[in-house]
Amino acid sequence: MAQLQFLDLSANNLSGKIPRELGSLKLLLDLILNDNGITGDIPHKIGFLSRLEYLNLGSNNLSGAIPPQLNLCTNLLSLNLSQNKIERSIPSEIGDVRFLRVLDLSQNLLTGRIPPNLGKLRVLETLNISHNGLSGSIPHSFVDLWALISVDVSYNDLEGPLPNVKAFKEAPFEAIQHNKGLCGNEAGLQICNISTMRKKHNQHGGARILSISILSFLGFLILSSFLIVLIIINCHRTKIIKREGNVLTKTNDLDFLHILSFDGKIFYERIVEATEGFSSKYYLGEGAYGVVYKADLSAGKTVAVKKIPSSQQDEIVNIVPFEREIEALQNIRHRNIVKLYGFCSHAKHCFLVYEYFERGSLRTILNDNDKASKLGWDKRISMVRAVADALSYMHHDCFPPLIHRDLTSNNILLDADFEAHVSDFGTARLLRSDSTNWTATAGTIGYIAPELAYTNIPTEKCDVYSFGVVVLEIIMGKHPGDYVSLVFSSTQSESQTPLKDVLDQRLSPPTNWHVQNVISVAALALACLRTNPQRRPTMTQVLQELRVQAPPVLPFFGVTLQQLRDLDGRNF
Repeated sequence: MAQLQFLDLSANNLSGKIPRELGSLKLLLDLILNDNGITGDIPHKIGFLSRLEYLNLGSNNLSGAIPPQLNLCTNLLSLNLSQNKIERSIPSEIGDVRFLRVLDLSQNLLTGRIPPNLGKLRVLETLNISHNGLSGSIPHSFVDLWALISVDVSYNDLEGPLPNVKAFKEAPFEAIQHNKGLCGNEAGLQICNISTMRKKHNQHGGARILSISILSFLGFLILSSFLIVLIIINCHRTKIIKREGNVLTKTNDLDFLHILSFDGKIFYERIVEATEGFSSKYYLGEGAYGVVYKADLSAGKTVAVKKIPSSQQDEIVNIVPFEREIEALQNIRHRNIVKLYGFCSHAKHCFLVYEYFERGSLRTILNDNDKASKLGWDKRISMVRAVADALSYMHHDCFPPLIHRDLTSNNILLDADFEAHVSDFGTARLLRSDSTNWTATAGTIGYIAPELAYTNIPTEKCDVYSFGVVVLEIIMGKHPGDYVSLVFSSTQSESQTPLKDVLDQRLSPPTNWHVQNVISVAALALACLRTNPQRRPTMTQVLQELRVQAPPVLPFFGVTLQQLRDLDGRNF
């Protein structure tokens, strides 16, 4: 049971309490227990399920409070606790679950104010807190819920103006009715009376001013004390530097991230020293627009440094990719996307500093027979899911959406556990709805979508095509080459090639549960390689298909690429 990933016991007339032991299922992705007769409280140990993505406990008889430990489920996409008897207030910690798309707390006994922290749920699409006893106003922080599509706050004791968000402005009256005093320009609501709102605000003005004055004075004292201590420390450090005559000798004991956030000059010099001026002996490889080096810093911290090429006059040749990668990665936090620690724009050197992955790129491993033979089917299937998860996040959970435009096996890095991480965002593009996305063609030959031969408008379907090529490369052990086009040609015999003959021959044929996964992955890859981009699936659809453990619809031995091609056509 420790390997369990999906648990769906919905609509089974279950009774009793939720076992605390479920918190030990560390690999669990889906926990579906809705439409039962489960009682008691929600175990706080569910927060230990760090990989959990879907939690549905709706339509039961649960009581008690919502455990704030749910904020530890950092990958949670959907949380449904509706139609229970849950009491107390909504914990503000829910706002820390930053990838949450669906939040349904309707038809409970919740009271108190809506926590402003929920305004941090930037990718939230559906919010239902109706049929509770919530009071106060809707937090102003809700104006940051850009992705919100559906909202229902009816049957509460809410008052004050509706947030200036499209979902609230276009919500039907049924979604905001039966509240204490909501106002706005929406049909069925009173127009907000500014003078009345000011009067209510001023009733508590005196106490607030006094509290603010006291807190401001205390804050001033604390800040002054902090600045004095900081000045003393800085003076002490300056004396040490002067005495030793070398800045770098006294930064070895500093934590790397502390250097990054505190002293840019030390950060720059530490990187240059660690790479001996970007010596070739620290060379790791080359990205789309720069050379990557390994840098061993203090306290065992190792990072990867991408140096941007410069001319003989030490001028930056092309700083646009440098700026694009910073723009793309500075706000991204996903376990399968490389982490950007910082960057440096210096007159002599311009570079970016990333998380270091000791196993290197996927292409390097596939090109090494010994290493590739140790990359079993379970690891390869996990890689496909990891890359799909990263692309789905970029296309559908980022605002604005982000497309990579140069996804290749060389840009997929593997950590010690062979988990895949997408890297090299120098050609990435933010898809802004208020600007044109026309751009020069970017990418690597063999991975570029065919439609870019006649249009320069990038879409997320270009990444989907590149993903299909990478997936075939993962299961074939090499770039698919002409198979990409020949499989879709009805006149070519290659389309009749058995799947087992094109799989990586350095591995034994897949057996047991690997069979259905390999067939599913191959079919999805072919679906992503459709010439017509409109017929390709989205990355969200791909990810959903990869999570479904469906039985194979075709036998492994004898199934041909043409059959898989036709299969993906029916699915998408």
